[in-house]
Amino acid sequence: MAEPDYYQLIGVDRNATLHEIRSKFRAKVLAEHPDKGGDPKKFQLLNKAYNVLTDTEKRRRYDTTGRAEKSAEEEFVEGFAGGRHHFEPRTKEQDEKAIVSLQDRIIQGNQTHEEGFAEWLRQRDQQAMVLTDKDFMKTHLFNASELATKIHHPGPVQHVLGSPKTDAYGQALGGAVQVQVKPRPLKKTIDHDEVLVRMLAVPVDESMVYADLKKTGVCLGVTGVGRVEQAGTRVEDLKSTDPVLVLPKPAKFSSSHPIGTARTLLTCSEEDLLRIPAEILDELTPEQICLTPTIVCAYTVLEQFGSKLKPGESVLLNAAHLSASGSALLQLCKLLKLKPLCMLSLPGSPKNLAKGEYGSKSAWADVDSRAFAAAAPPTVRQQYERISELLVTMGAEEVFPDAVAMLRWRDRNQRMLPKLALDGIATRDSCEQLIHCLQSGDKDAQIVVYGHGVAQPLEISPPLLAAWGGRIVGFNIARWVHSLSGNAKKMMAVMENVTKLVRANKFVLDTIMYKVGEDAVTDAFARAADAADNAQVVLIFPTLQEELTLSHQEQKVEMEKQARMKEEEAAKKREEDERDKLKSDWLNLLFTDQSVAAMSPEGPLSTAYEGGNTSSPSALLVWVGDDPKNESAAMRDIAAQAGSAALVSLAWSEHPAGEAFNEFSLKSPEVVDGSFYLRDRQAFENQDLDLLHDVELLGRCLCESIEPKLGEFGLDWDKVVILGFGKGAGIALYASLLNIFPKQVSSMVLFSPIVLFPSFLAQKMEALRKPGAAKMKVFTVWGNRNRSTPGTYRQLLAQTLKKAKDVHCTPDTLPDADHSFDSKSVSVLTSMLPLCLPR
Repeated sequence: MAEPDYYQLIGVDRNATLHEIRSKFRAKVLAEHPDKGGDPKKFQLLNKAYNVLTDTEKRRRYDTTGRAEKSAEEEFVEGFAGGRHHFEPRTKEQDEKAIVSLQDRIIQGNQTHEEGFAEWLRQRDQQAMVLTDKDFMKTHLFNASELATKIHHPGPVQHVLGSPKTDAYGQALGGAVQVQVKPRPLKKTIDHDEVLVRMLAVPVDESMVYADLKKTGVCLGVTGVGRVEQAGTRVEDLKSTDPVLVLPKPAKFSSSHPIGTARTLLTCSEEDLLRIPAEILDELTPEQICLTPTIVCAYTVLEQFGSKLKPGESVLLNAAHLSASGSALLQLCKLLKLKPLCMLSLPGSPKNLAKGEYGSKSAWADVDSRAFAAAAPPTVRQQYERISELLVTMGAEEVFPDAVAMLRWRDRNQRMLPKLALDGIATRDSCEQLIHCLQSGDKDAQIVVYGHGVAQPLEISPPLLAAWGGRIVGFNIARWVHSLSGNAKKMMAVMENVTKLVRANKFVLDTIMYKVGEDAVTDAFARAADAADNAQVVLIFPTLQEELTLSHQEQKVEMEKQARMKEEEAAKKREEDERDKLKSDWLNLLFTDQSVAAMSPEGPLSTAYEGGNTSSPSALLVWVGDDPKNESAAMRDIAAQAGSAALVSLAWSEHPAGEAFNEFSLKSPEVVDGSFYLRDRQAFENQDLDLLHDVELLGRCLCESIEPKLGEFGLDWDKVVILGFGKGAGIALYASLLNIFPKQVSSMVLFSPIVLFPSFLAQKMEALRKPGAAKMKVFTVWGNRNRSTPGTYRQLLAQTLKKAKDVHCTPDTLPDADHSFDSKSVSVLTSMLPLCLPR
């Protein structure tokens, strides 16, 4: 409910003085007094109005908000955190005078133009307030060709290229990248603000090993040391041969798109380089100087986040055993008389994780204390003991395999938990384990994540984080250096102090060098990724003269390789052409009078069974099966139903020429899926040619077996009926259709015939088949469960038989039958004999 107008009630203006309010109040209150007949409610409002308007604080609040009393929200905000969140609202007159548009404030209002312009300048970004000639060149003339400088080095240079590890489907698997060294050409010129740096040394750290690459062939490396080879026309602060440290701004590059320092010559911007003082260059080698960002990162982290620590207090480290960063932190802690507690997690060791509520003993007490000793392999235990001894020598107070072991040690020794933890591993559970090992947040506990890690997101349980109450801070050395111009100078000052420590043997930089182009870079990256190896891997690069020599050698080798490849390709092509010609000639001769089988016959097939009317038969039934011994009973049944015809069973599988064809498996995958039958003459291999030769040879042997019987019985070929199964049926069909038989037979009944390469058969029929022959009836019977004769093969064979104009083919299917000649097949065959026998 809105309060009444107290000024109107008393009868004064809003700017009335305290004396005027009192005078008017006295006159009003006497007139409105209840004892003199006045209104009691109005009398009460007059007293309230007087109390508000004569109290300076209440009057100011009333003038501002129209209310004399504070609301509950205002009282809470004023009492929270010492009133830091409290603010006074503006009056309506002040709201009307407040102008949101900065342009309006410059042009109009109570300010002069000079005052408004000065305020506008104050609101601008300080870095954008000054426009220099360099800024103008960058924004307007950066593509001017007349300002470009030609690069002197003519040839390609070595690049260390990384690619993401992927599965068979091209999906990224994560983990360490795949690396290779390849020479790549340089661009021909550098722009006016660019610098060409000859790289000397590049450290192999986690940002290279676990780079989050999105494509293949990315040049790796985010930092390194080198010398200026050439500078652009507008570069004034650097000249040729100046030693520089490459440290680009984080906003310009990322883990998926690094600047690519791992190459012999690097083209970069002037702002990405820091000059190295002569004092450092005289004392340290390039492979030691390239570790400057790592060492200064360790120094700055301890300086910024460990400033409240006193000598003798503990610092918790989980990456003290990894490369130069952990070594630098340990040595700096030792110099500052801090006590590092190290957690040493090695690959292959069991992970005992603290889980549960923060500060609760149940989070670690239930874990088996003997898990590490029992489950860790002997090699891992030996590595743990070796690295632990090294860490203690470098300054570590205690070394633990995991957070559970540390909490047990602290419980036994009644030690205070540390306030500061430095996370250099940055894995999914690293921060969560460190939280369990720190004091609570109300005691200024904090975790500093300074490592790149393995590019995994950090996972922390929200209840655990809330119960702990501390801070998790990230630190990036490149961002810190480029945030203030003074930080670059401070970095070099820190390295000068480290140089003095190195000179006094108080600080050790242990490095292992791999030369690009000579040593295996894959070994370097494998060693850098090995958590059991604490040495810092550094890549060094060949000189430009070595690059030229190597380039000439590589060009010579490449030319020789290309010439050798061309010669091998030409020889291979000649060999293939010769082989194709021989194959084509061989295939053209097959099933002709000039073939090897026709020139070198191997005699007739043996007779496995003979029955029926053998005295004076009216027709001759010839059975060609695959298993004459097991088919003898079926032959007797067929002979009994043959009437006046004679029956002869011929055993091709027992002939020497049929050995290879008999061993040919009908259960192989290429037969079952039909791809074997679909081969054409261009895809034939040597074994296919051999099989076709065997089929022709067996067909001619079959012909030699039938002709004496025809002479014995006084019959001609038009009285012959061919019965067959499987491979034998295929042999008979080839012999009949390709004129191996002197004349056309009367008919054929074939059960599941195995005909090699129907498309080749169709081509040979077109070339060899004589026109005008009598019609031949062919009946094909297939088992619907026969996997050796798939549907694609049956369709192809049917199409082939349709191309023979003198063949009338009738297909049929035998239900529930596989690739066998059983009693059902015998019954079907005997029922078909009246249709097949010549009249």
